[in-house]
This record gives sequence, C-alpha cells and structure tokens, in this order.
Amino acid sequence: MEAPGIIELVFAALVLVAPYAVRGTAGFGGQSIAVPMLAFVLPLQVVVPAITVVTALASLVAWRRDWRKIVWGEIARVLPFTLAGVLIGLYLFNELDPRTLTKAFGVFVIVYGCFALITASRSIAFPARFARPLGAVLGVTSGLIGTVFGAAAGPLYVIYLNTLRLEKDSFRVTITTILTFQALMRVAGYAQLGFYNGTVALLIVAALPMMLIGARIGNAVAGRIDQYAFNLSVGALLLVSGIALLLK
Repeated sequence: MEAPGIIELVFAALVLVAPYAVRGTAGFGGQSIAVPMLAFVLPLQVVVPAITVVTALASLVAWRRDWRKIVWGEIARVLPFTLAGVLIGLYLFNELDPRTLTKAFGVFVIVYGCFALITASRSIAFPARFARPLGAVLGVTSGLIGTVFGAAAGPLYVIYLNTLRLEKDSFRVTITTILTFQALMRVAGYAQLGFYNGTVALLIVAALPMMLIGARIGNAVAGRIDQYAFNLSVGALLLVSGIALLLK
C-alpha cells in the first residue's frame, strides 16, 4: 500500500479538527464526519483503522471529566450484541475490494445524511418497554456498520439510550464509553487482519494533535450552540460528502 504524500497528510490533519469538535460537543459523530472527508484522498482500508484508534483516544477527554456518570449496566447489556456485529463487519471489511467499499460507503453516507436532516429537530425515541430488544438489534447493527464504514455507530446507540431518558452529561459520557469499547474491539480485529502498517501509523500520528484541538473546542462550546442548526449542518455536510464520494 502506497504511503500518503505530504498533501494528503496535511489535508487529513486539518479536516480532523471539525469532526472531533463535533464529537466533543455531542459525545458522538466524529467518525461520521471524519471518514467521508478523508475518503476523498485516502483508501477506506487506511482511514477506518486509523480513525478508530484516534477516536478511542479522544474518549479520554470525556472520561477525565464525567467518568462517575457512566451508566455501566446499560453498557454491559449492549456490548455482547455489539461484538457480534463487529465480527460480521470485520469479515466484510476484509473481503470487499476498495472500489466497491468506497461506492457502498458513498451510498451509505447519503442515506445517513438524509436521516440526519429528517431527525434534525428531534431525536427518535421509543417507549421504555422496547429498550432491551432495541438494544440488541441496534447493538449488532452499530457494530457491523461501524466496523465496515468506520462511521454512524453513534446515532444508533443514541436511539437506544433515548429510551432510557438519561441525564445529559450521563448520556454523553455513556455513549462515548460504548463507542470506545466498540472501537477497541474493532482495533483488535483490524490488527488481527493486518491493517495496521506504517501508512496507517503515519496517519494516526498526523491526526492526534488535530483531534486534541478539536476535542478542546467541542468541550468549550458544548451547550452553547443551537442544537437544531448544529444537526442541520452535520446532515448537510454528510449529504454533500456522500454525493462527492459517488462521483469520485
């Protein structure tokens, strides 16, 4: 695999500030924005393993402040289903050729962008009695999608956690923790399949400083921005990114 040039690395580093500012604000969403943007200049087989590591490290910022508010019981319930989804996703990620994977990802990002725009004014919430089966289904789906595309795992967990009516800070740090455990599963799988090499390590090193800057910005503005406008902006960015990937 050819190593990225200086232009690709500079682009990758700069665009990562915004996604991790989003993640610092909402507790999720960083990969959903970062991966489509990086896929313009780098193969998904490089981007996804690298961003998975960076996202796991980004969680340390949230844990340092709010770790006492994590709802561990809900995490324990959803993790076995997440693991099942990750294992299925690892098989597909390893078997699909890069071009097919990129085109499929473009379609996925468009669909996800439309979903984000439709739900910009309100989150999807189900009655509490559906929480357990919903957690199982969404855990498997999130693990699979997150592993294959490196994105959109967070919003599926949001649907599940919304049924529990958690307090805001507890919600944010709990979803961050679930995503981190999923990321660690994925990192182990990508490593076993041989996706971590010098190229991916180089991207991780270039991305880490920008992730820290973005996370600091996100934590500083959390709760100070209009949520509706924020959601619309994210949805629009995803829609444009998906169309561009299909035309790439």
